[in-house]
Amino acid sequence: MEKAEDSPWRVEGVGAAATARLAPSKDYYSRSAYRLAIDAAPAGGAWLVLEYVDRGYGLISISPGVGQPEQWGVARVNTGKVRRAGFHFVNETPKKVRVEGLDYLKSAVLTDVEPAAEHAPLVEPAIGFTRHSERVSSAAGDALTPDQIPQALAGLKNELPLVRALGFNGVETYVRWGYVERKRGEYDWSYYDAILAEVEKHGLKWFPMLLAGSGYALPAWLHGSADDRGFKCLEHGIVHDTQTIFHPFQTEYASKFIAEFGKRYGKKPSLLGIRLGPSGDYGEAQYPAKGPGYGFQQHHTHIGYWAGDEWAQADFRNWLKQKYPTIDALNKEWSGKYGSFDEVKTFLPETALTRRQRMDFQNWYMGAMSDWCEKWALWSRAALPGVMIHQSSGGWGMPQVGTDYSYQARSMVKIKGGIRLTNEGDDFADNFTITRMASSAARYYGIELGYEPGGYGSKRGVMARLYNEVTNGAVHLFYYLGNLTANDQAIDAWLRMGKLIDQRAKPVIDVAAFYPDSAIKLDDELVRYRWAGTFFQPGRDLRAVMDYDYASEQMILDGALDRYKMLVFLWGSVMEKPVLEKIDAWVKNGGVLVYAPRPRGNPITVEGDQSIATKWLAGDTGKGKVVLWHGDLVPGQFYAEFLRDLALKLPGIRPEVKAALRMEKPAGVYWSVLENGKLALLNFSNHVATVKTPAGKAVTIAPYEIAME
Repeated sequence: MEKAEDSPWRVEGVGAAATARLAPSKDYYSRSAYRLAIDAAPAGGAWLVLEYVDRGYGLISISPGVGQPEQWGVARVNTGKVRRAGFHFVNETPKKVRVEGLDYLKSAVLTDVEPAAEHAPLVEPAIGFTRHSERVSSAAGDALTPDQIPQALAGLKNELPLVRALGFNGVETYVRWGYVERKRGEYDWSYYDAILAEVEKHGLKWFPMLLAGSGYALPAWLHGSADDRGFKCLEHGIVHDTQTIFHPFQTEYASKFIAEFGKRYGKKPSLLGIRLGPSGDYGEAQYPAKGPGYGFQQHHTHIGYWAGDEWAQADFRNWLKQKYPTIDALNKEWSGKYGSFDEVKTFLPETALTRRQRMDFQNWYMGAMSDWCEKWALWSRAALPGVMIHQSSGGWGMPQVGTDYSYQARSMVKIKGGIRLTNEGDDFADNFTITRMASSAARYYGIELGYEPGGYGSKRGVMARLYNEVTNGAVHLFYYLGNLTANDQAIDAWLRMGKLIDQRAKPVIDVAAFYPDSAIKLDDELVRYRWAGTFFQPGRDLRAVMDYDYASEQMILDGALDRYKMLVFLWGSVMEKPVLEKIDAWVKNGGVLVYAPRPRGNPITVEGDQSIATKWLAGDTGKGKVVLWHGDLVPGQFYAEFLRDLALKLPGIRPEVKAALRMEKPAGVYWSVLENGKLALLNFSNHVATVKTPAGKAVTIAPYEIAME
């Protein structure tokens, strides 16, 4: 066994035996490992058997790796016993092997005699939760073809003992249409029957995601047939494998698929809930953005506008006919010269001649996806009357993907469901700015909320996401198992902090930031291109000094401003006239509005009317006030400090919020005042932080960890 900088092991006595003890990596993005050198190996492959002391929790992995059926015993579940893990090199044995995720190694043996498999035992969860929550993890139960059920089951046997031991109660696997309707009109659920049975054997519940339209979920009989109708992008005129939501056949097969799933599994007590996969590359409630095509093959996909197919064109024209009584009325708003609605085609928004033309396209485009997702929700509720249902909301707000967070929250009220955000990363402030719209809407409309990462996460991301869960009162939290097992710090942090889910509560919020829906639709600078920082950067800087909500235009129309004492503009001052009128009425009734005229001007309607802002500047604000910030919004820390100082002076801000605003804390510490009376603190920095709480107590918080006071 070799020694190296990334292999800091030493010999320790464990019982009567000498054991190699590996120190964990202190870096969040690298791992410690044992390095095994193999001088001679049997021809034609061999078995590597690792004997180890099962202390702590983790997942043993090797590189070069082997498939799931070629390994066993890899889950460490803290039994304290001596156990074995086996890895089968089928064809050729490598000269060097790297072993990660193992603390105490007793011996490593290479043999050409197949040893008896020793799977990890089931143990009681390391964390005991007292409040209901949906704590869901991935597991290796998704195969590339429905014939690979042995591989999928092997993966579950290897990983589920750890999932259970870490305190999760749900397991997510994808349920693909192509895996059950292998022959047209015939449903075969044997693959998922086997998956569910294995989940149940481990004392866990199932939280599947239903996928029908995504390219890699399609059945073989559909792909390439006359009924294969993919989205076509406006940018290149190329068709994607993900099926267009505008063709009537997708309604037929998607509703049937959901109904058949409900018949098969709807009354299963081991069904914790389901997640909907209505469209998108990975089933999110959105248009294609980045992901595989049929058979997980590389395919033409990008963030763009997928409205080039003939059925999308027809749907757009029908939408316009509902809005405009005549083609002349449309021409007036668009500066157009159309002779009839039949001449109108979908177009790239940046080619629009007027703001209203661009808004019409964006409203139709995003509205079509919202309507499609709502259909999925209604079909699912009819098929699964007593089951928790989550919509999948991804992206970060750009119109190209079509996700309207406010609408999806309002929509799920109809079925008493929830939404799961699928877009978190490894950074708390970034997660906040891209998820706060959905979480604000979910709390306002009263639906369940959940979180999912967009991929890799270190301990930093694991804790940042847990903090987001706890401080939004969210019921649902999903981790890819690799978020915990693919680094040396996350599992220990989860075991110390995971139970904070029981202390979750909604936040006490007095300040809202205006979410500029119209401005985002009219100008890509806000959330997509070079000037994406114009909305998100001030938002991240503001979160460093206070907790706040987003208030979308739809939420404002629905009366959400009555919840807040102060409304601030971060970037984007264009909005629909009824929204600006609602803000004006709220100000006149005592609200405090803050905005910065530089560099994009005063609040204005889509049509260019700024008369309300003119009245404000003249002092016509009724019982409220309008405060101007005369600096530049980027960088945003100066604006954030101004807003904090202003909030401290306002009589309407609650005392517990003002006390938190006055706290002495490092810049990397975030706070939330919760409705249960707790003060939640997150130290998102590389250094130990000391915070002086409103009660005068000095609280010390380790890097990337949480304290509840």
